[in-house]
Amino acid sequence: MKKRLQGIIAGLLAGVMLTGGIAYAKDISEKAQIYFRNIKIFIDGGEIVPKGSDGSVVEPFIMNGATYLPVRAVAEALGKDVAWDGKTSTVYIGKKDQLQPDNYLDRIQYNNFITANTYNNLYKINGTITDYLSKDYTNGMLFQTYTTTVFTTPRSIDGDKDDAQIIIEYPLNCQYTTLTGNIVLPQKIDSTGIPSEDYNTNEHKVSVFFYDENNNLIYKAVSVTKTMPFKFDIDLRGVNLLKIKIKDDCRDSYVKTYVALTDLALYE
Repeated sequence: MKKRLQGIIAGLLAGVMLTGGIAYAKDISEKAQIYFRNIKIFIDGGEIVPKGSDGSVVEPFIMNGATYLPVRAVAEALGKDVAWDGKTSTVYIGKKDQLQPDNYLDRIQYNNFITANTYNNLYKINGTITDYLSKDYTNGMLFQTYTTTVFTTPRSIDGDKDDAQIIIEYPLNCQYTTLTGNIVLPQKIDSTGIPSEDYNTNEHKVSVFFYDENNNLIYKAVSVTKTMPFKFDIDLRGVNLLKIKIKDDCRDSYVKTYVALTDLALYE
């Protein structure tokens, strides 16, 4: 049943559609008619239920012959961040300026996680990790490797027969040109799901390899130490699937190592 509402509308798209409340974007009020017709929104064949910042359902409407959709719900369904600047009455969809990343790797759902043993693990950083130079990091992925094999000879840095390694795969669909980030062996971890204590107290070294979907090596960082965090800048042009391999280079057996990949910025 069509509902009709007549009243004072001011900054309605930026206000109700973004935050769930009215934000006055104009100094002059306008009188208009709004029609609610149970409008549905489908993105790539899937229906979304638009909600405001408080979680309440925000219904699309028709005003003066134009259909108004909720900015936040539509943008977030398309994988874009949304921000409202009340001082300048500005809606930002995606990044606020061209220098900001277009996305972050840890926001993309990986489609494969391969571990050499059940003790190896993966965590999303939800808190703070601190390196041996006392620098803090608050985002990214934390990998836990555990050596169960006794080695009498040095390991092969890029070999596959190693129980202290993890491989994770991210679908990028050739969408990005660059990935930047850091490789860190944390001294302290204060993140949800992991007890806070000292880590990587041994003389650890780790290596990280980046491959494309055809297993072509596109970048590697070998023998990264706990006192020398490593910053990387990778060319991703034409990469459909990104494979990351984490390896502990330590020869000792029964050693647990934590490796963090942080600030994983993606640029289109």
